[in-house]
Amino acid sequence: MKSQRQAKILEIISERDIETQDELLEALKQHGFNSTQATISRDIKELRIVKELDAKGTYRYCESKH
Repeated sequence: MKSQRQAKILEIISERDIETQDELLEALKQHGFNSTQATISRDIKELRIVKELDAKGTYRYCESKH
């Protein structure tokens, strides 16, 4: 389940702009993954997801380039 959830997180952030963990939780829920904020926070850390400033001046989650 963890690997499936993490794969879905990477898919979601590659397909759309996600600014907050709440938005990410909601997107995961729409795909059938019920998680907690703490779980998502750990996933973000394990996947080395970072927030970057986009061209519109808002922050969004993306995979670390390092």
